[in-house]
Amino acid sequence: MEASYAMIVIIAVTITLAFVAVYWLISLQSITTEVEYLELVKQKVIEKNGYYEVNVVIENKGIKKASIINILINEHTPENYSSTITPQNIELDPGEKIQVKITLPKSEFDHGQAVSIKLISAKGNEFPILIYIP
Repeated sequence: MEASYAMIVIIAVTITLAFVAVYWLISLQSITTEVEYLELVKQKVIEKNGYYEVNVVIENKGIKKASIINILINEHTPENYSSTITPQNIELDPGEKIQVKITLPKSEFDHGQAVSIKLISAKGNEFPILIYIP
């Protein structure tokens, strides 16, 4: 009878140690893994004199700081369309939001056209946004 109680205690201790080891490994993995995750929170397109003003609000939902080093419009640089992007240097801490303003000339884009905007981070991750010109 005493052997069965000892066996139950050994099994309980083994299971407890297994849970502690798994918890430790998961916490170690989350510290060493850098996750970049940018999410589009809001977008708005305004028609102004001679251009479209695209305002997008982006939030860093990852656990590390994200830096945007390049923005492509329909797979081309903004200079190909004579577009401007404000701000130039985009860095987001985890949980931080930022508004990015992109001006698109009316001569290059038509009403109802879908425009692909791709944010490229310093780590090489791509975050696509699809907007429609009103």
